[in-house]
Order: sequence, then structure tokens, then C-alpha cells
Amino acid sequence: MFNFFKKKTVPTRQLTEPSQLKVGDMLTLIDSFAYPKWLKGQSLRVVAVHTYQYQYGAEYEMVLENQSGQVVFLQIEQEDGEQWANFSIKVQREDVDDIFTLDEFARIFDEDSLTQISVVNAPERFSQFLGNSYQQTQAPFVCYFHQRDFRQQTLPQFEQEGGEPCEIITLASDDDKHSLNIEIWDGGETDVSLTLSRPISDIVELFPGSD
Repeated sequence: MFNFFKKKTVPTRQLTEPSQLKVGDMLTLIDSFAYPKWLKGQSLRVVAVHTYQYQYGAEYEMVLENQSGQVVFLQIEQEDGEQWANFSIKVQREDVDDIFTLDEFARIFDEDSLTQISVVNAPERFSQFLGNSYQQTQAPFVCYFHQRDFRQQTLPQFEQEGGEPCEIITLASDDDKHSLNIEIWDGGETDVSLTLSRPISDIVELFPGSD
């Protein structure tokens, strides 16, 4: 006898909030002009989860990729009982020069006091990720970067071998909707990221990957 009714496969994992996402899972963003075209209304796949370990805790970074292979980084922030989705993109040296000028940007490293810098040019491709000006929020601090997801594991002891040391400098816009993040690695290599903070409700769908 032919089996006309195929049994539906029900995922064994159920996702109820974005912080549960792991490699292979997907999310869909709201169709909003708050995002560039390559993100608005798009479904993104989690391709990696990294851990930034601090002396008294850790933050987790999800690496998301759209169908065209463009990458955005996501951290879920908890603040005053609310959750925020912080989306970050990395920019190159020439982009930093275009947005701030390298001389203006260098003041972040040269001045002893917390620095304030202004955007002198907002290229269209970065416009949703840029504020008008940024204020350094605290002195540089050290963390250890792990290319692993430690959410379900015990973190190694701080400063123990296994993590890559990194000095972090953070600047925030006046409305706290944008931030500028600088990571300085051993040897002097520097990564600069622009971050857009959005309500967690902008993530409208969650899809578990195959177990």
C-alpha cells in the first residue's frame, strides 16, 4: 500500500529567543529602512559563535551570513531588563579615513582623557551604522578572544592559554544607538567595527538548524 501521507519532521530543538541561536540556525530580520538593503527583511545563517572573555564574565558573538555571503556580527545585550540586538560590521583603514580622517581617529590612541570624535563623511553603504559623533565610554580594557562557543561550557581561567589577548576601546553615540569598537591584537593589528543597536523585536523569526 502506498504511503500518501508523509510524516512531518518536527525539530527537536525549539528556539524561543535569539540568545539560543547556535551554528546552523537561522534568523529573519524585520523589513525596515533601519537596515541596509542587504540586511532588511533578510534571513541570516549562524556560521560561527565566538566568545569574548572578560575578568568577570563573557560576551558571545554570532557570525551571521546572508545568501550572498555578506557577514554581520551579532551580540545580544541585556540592560535594565531589556534585550538589544547589536549588529556590527568591520571597516577597513581607508573607510576609517573616509568617515573620520585618520588624524581625527588617531586622537583615540594619543590622548590620555576619554576622546570624543565626529563623523566628517557618512558613505551611503555605512549610513545606517553611523552616528553623528562618538564619545569614548571607558578606558581601554583587556579581554581574551576564543573562536569557540562557551555558553554551555565552563570558561577557562582568565589569562589562561587558549584565548587570544585583545585590548578593546569602545565609543558610543549620544543616543546609544550606534557605537564604534576598536580591537587591538598582539603585534598591533587593529580591527574597527561600526555597531547598530536595535530592539530585539527586530528579529522576527528563528529557525533551528538540523541537529
